[in-house]
Amino acid sequence: MGNIVWISSFPRSGNTWFRCFLAGLLQPNLELDLADLPSLHCANRQLIEQSLCFSTGDLTVDELNKVRPGVYRHWSETWEASSPLFIKTHDCYTSQPQGLPIFPADASRAVVYIIRNPLDVCVSYAKFWGNSDYDTAADYICDPEHSHPLDQNNLFGQLYQHISDWSHHVKSWSSNQDIPTKVVRYEDMKMKPAHVFLDIVQFLELPYGEQEVKSSLAKCDFANLQKRESQSGFKDRPYKGSQFFRQGEINSWRKTLEPHTVNRIVNCHAEEMIKHGYLAKDGTLV
Repeated sequence: MGNIVWISSFPRSGNTWFRCFLAGLLQPNLELDLADLPSLHCANRQLIEQSLCFSTGDLTVDELNKVRPGVYRHWSETWEASSPLFIKTHDCYTSQPQGLPIFPADASRAVVYIIRNPLDVCVSYAKFWGNSDYDTAADYICDPEHSHPLDQNNLFGQLYQHISDWSHHVKSWSSNQDIPTKVVRYEDMKMKPAHVFLDIVQFLELPYGEQEVKSSLAKCDFANLQKRESQSGFKDRPYKGSQFFRQGEINSWRKTLEPHTVNRIVNCHAEEMIKHGYLAKDGTLV
């Protein structure tokens, strides 16, 4: 068994909040530092090029995906800390041209997959891009070709990541048979944080108990994260949005989205929304 724990989610689903929680858990005696979260980004161009010892600028997407598993194995092999190597990803669980997964099971310990109601993702995604264009956000959520960065001429220090549409993203990770995976609903993380975060800690077999979990959660409540971002900034702050950490609300879509936008997202993702408790079998929104 490897040592990588993949923290995966569709964008705007609680990935960074969970990584802030890990910071408080792994560094209990330190103030939370948004610039030094104890995790890597799977598409960090600088780190990947340091491992490869050459520039990736001229590589095609297929060529990039061919070398990525080897990079992650290298990170795993050179990781010296006793804790797992936590790596953030927004990619869907996909394979390289040869059919082998981009995320190597032999270097992996587990996956924490965070899922959020796509209607709330739509609201948060629009705000991330600095506007209230919810229909464009819905386009991304329903687009099988959706990727990051959106502008291939301005990669913001990242490699290309194939995200796909919300349903495919969810299915690709939650049904993978290669790496032990725990699927966690963002809504449960918000409503029952002490219970849900402790459950994740136990799944990962981390040596922390209920009190450590509660202490870390106190460090990374949204009011504190907003304060930290306001004071010192945050490298993942949106390109045009005013802040990264907003409210993290549940069901914000009910007072924000127009019926036609809601219907489009539901029609696109009904099967997975029913499966994960966002839609009743009769089509009623939960």
